[in-house]
Amino acid sequence: MKLNGDYKIDYLFKYAGLGVALLARLPDRSESLSLCPYEDSSARESFFFSITTVYLFKSLFFQPFFRILRIERTEYTIDIYQMGKPNPDEKILSYNDVVLRRSDLDILSGPYFLNDRLIEFYFSYLSSCSEEILLIPPSIAFWMMNAVGQGLHEFLVPLNLPDKKLVIFPVNDNEDVSEAGGGSHWSLLAFERDSNVFVHHDSNGGMNRRHAKKLYDAVVDFMSVSRSATKPTYQECSDSPQQVNGYDCGLYVLAIARVICSWYGSKDKGEQTLWFHAVREQVTPSVVAAMRHEILELIRGLMPVK
Repeated sequence: MKLNGDYKIDYLFKYAGLGVALLARLPDRSESLSLCPYEDSSARESFFFSITTVYLFKSLFFQPFFRILRIERTEYTIDIYQMGKPNPDEKILSYNDVVLRRSDLDILSGPYFLNDRLIEFYFSYLSSCSEEILLIPPSIAFWMMNAVGQGLHEFLVPLNLPDKKLVIFPVNDNEDVSEAGGGSHWSLLAFERDSNVFVHHDSNGGMNRRHAKKLYDAVVDFMSVSRSATKPTYQECSDSPQQVNGYDCGLYVLAIARVICSWYGSKDKGEQTLWFHAVREQVTPSVVAAMRHEILELIRGLMPVK
């Protein structure tokens, strides 16, 4: 067993105390195994009394005093560390209606699951490329999927869905409506008007298929002005790029959304071929991994200079 310095001192004095108790019971030098250097009984008593005094002084005064100092020093060190540490809730950027905090930068800096704010920020960034494109924020998509009745209709009207040529929804597997920002997996549902189809891209083998279908069922009747119009179909993209770890699903959503928006901006009028080939070619594990740094630099470039 390895002991640090403090524990070595504790064991030294504890065993010294045990030795005092045992030696005090021995009647002479021979039975004491020559541990006491004095033969005279009075000298032996003085020897044992000295050891006992040292042990008691250490137990009653020395050890508690240094334990207090040790605790105070630890708390002092923690306080100094916290004083110099950036506040994770500090607002670093307000972009359109999205407010990013310093903790969002930490998520991008490491291999972590993307939160709602980062996805909403990048969707807002992509939406600026065309008025015909609408990228729905995660909180709105979640509300659509779980809302019922007339409230959903009144909520969707301001979005002008029938006027949009391309609509992209993030899909989350959170089923607890009382827990905002929950769930453990992101996927993407895209509506393309010319083809009149919803396509679901899932980077984890269709894990979110049921949730994507639920979102489709909630919004499909609101995509056209006329209820008599042909109902858009639903399609699973069977060869969507697949993630190679357990935390990059949100980045795959952003990477696929970026490719779809780029495809839409460059496609020929009346083209019926969808973006599948472009997604397969452009969304790779290395490209997705690099997006963390790209988005981080994008945010830093938009941050106000202090």
